[in-house]
Amino acid sequence: MSLGTHAENLFVSLLGKSEKEVNERIEKIWEHFFTPADLSCYEAGDEKSVYYEGPDGTAFILDTGNNDVRTEGMSYGMMICVQLDHREQFDKLWKWAKRYMTFSSDSAWDGYFCWQCKSDGTKIGGSNASDGELYFVTALFLASERWDEPHYSDEANKILAKVMNKNSIESGVYNLFDSDSRLVTFVPTRTGHGFTDPSYQLPAFIDKWARTATANRPFWKKAATAARQHLIASANSITGLYPDYSQFDGKAYAWPNATYDTSLYMYDAIRCPMNVGMDYYLCGKDRRNQETVMGHLLAFFKKDGFKHGHFSLDGSRAFGQYSCGMAGANAVGAITLAHSNVPEQRELAREYVKRLWDVQPPTGKFRYYEGLVYFLSMLHVSGHFSLDF
Repeated sequence: MSLGTHAENLFVSLLGKSEKEVNERIEKIWEHFFTPADLSCYEAGDEKSVYYEGPDGTAFILDTGNNDVRTEGMSYGMMICVQLDHREQFDKLWKWAKRYMTFSSDSAWDGYFCWQCKSDGTKIGGSNASDGELYFVTALFLASERWDEPHYSDEANKILAKVMNKNSIESGVYNLFDSDSRLVTFVPTRTGHGFTDPSYQLPAFIDKWARTATANRPFWKKAATAARQHLIASANSITGLYPDYSQFDGKAYAWPNATYDTSLYMYDAIRCPMNVGMDYYLCGKDRRNQETVMGHLLAFFKKDGFKHGHFSLDGSRAFGQYSCGMAGANAVGAITLAHSNVPEQRELAREYVKRLWDVQPPTGKFRYYEGLVYFLSMLHVSGHFSLDF
């Protein structure tokens, strides 16, 4: 596989699908999740869409399981829009995020986005969730290139300038990235800045910042390397499984403030193979290690029979159900094996790609998180995702 700005279309090269078939599938998934739903009846629950437009030229992505709006979903939605060239929806989402999720300029949180809001824009959470900023900033840089509009990149650079210049001693709000490890912090507060989340490691995004941001490019280059290394260090050496939260050295971390054991493979961790596969085809700077880790992880899920969704990192405790989000993210991880010299690994990659093709987009109350991870994964595996326009 030749590395470039896009992945190859694995549905075509591994499954023999036509480009037309794949493009039609992507369009149907867009219609599934982004056909505007009516704000006046969202509480009744549309069974497909997660995209809701308001009368004021804004729109939000609803977490249908929790009936709120999160930076995770808003930034994922913006990324999907810019990848598929839907500027109108991108602008509506960004307008909502700026209007309701940004903290005031006189707040210690200025530059960050409130991670959780009600659908009327009322802030619920008092802090950020750091993956949101990573997706927001990257989507804005890409929008600036795709639509030749400098104001998007200006906004991205303003965010980075603010979130990397916090007076933590007085305010209790820290920089988005830890200065020593150069890793993104879980939450830049006194209780959350000392560890991270493996699924927040997006080295391909940070590499983009190192080429595009107006400031701190040497730091971003080192931060991209640190994120890349963390995606290897935090994976179990036998199963390839990731914890939801981790220490900066990669060891699993059970955060006392959490409502569950965050040292397990649970919710956030399902995104890690997506991050690894994306970095593999877009950057190609740690291919051997990424092939090894993804080989372990994909072999583990196959051995489990694609039954379970939660595990101890050594695989000894299995519970929950394998999900469409996992099917998506794992198929992106399978990009690392698609052209392996080992026939068994190539066949393993083909199996994961086929499983993703066979998955239908989720409906019902809990379609939000699994559905957006699934959608992003479809873009990666189908060659519809780029970081250069």
